[in-house]
Amino acid sequence: MNQPNGRHDPSGPDKPGQGKPAKPRRGNVRDKGLSARLGPIGLRRIDGNVFELIHPKCVEETELDYQEGLELWKAGDPEEARDALRFALEACHDNLWVHVALGDLAVREFRDHRLARGHYGYAVELVQRSLPPDFNGRLPKNRVANRPFHDALAGLIAALRATDATAEADTLQALANRIS
Repeated sequence: MNQPNGRHDPSGPDKPGQGKPAKPRRGNVRDKGLSARLGPIGLRRIDGNVFELIHPKCVEETELDYQEGLELWKAGDPEEARDALRFALEACHDNLWVHVALGDLAVREFRDHRLARGHYGYAVELVQRSLPPDFNGRLPKNRVANRPFHDALAGLIAALRATDATAEADTLQALANRIS
């Protein structure tokens, strides 16, 4: 419907689906086959209470930089690997795989559990923000899209234990057990 000023009014009767009530949604969850994204990470129902994460498009765009970082690390050059992974992270700050790799690198090569906590923790936080407050579903480890979350969660739990934050580690372990 056009308003008197000539602008289109999207609430007018010519809007598609007008008159049909909106289907209620719960948080960031959509029905099977559909997806939802409130933040950088989304959530898709696979079946019943089984879900998988939806990653930002920039993850695919930074895949080569991520792979280069892993190859450099495997070749024995952790500093160059860290630089390549940081470059990938600059282009896609919400890439769970890169945060996990940087967390692993921090622990294994530099023995820096606090830095690892930061990378793992950010990845876990991104996923937690994508889950509705009353989320009772599962994010199985065997789904490729969920794997970096589980790796980040395990890394964060280990880093917390290494820095004597056992109560927080226990809370996260309970979460890991519940959603796996």
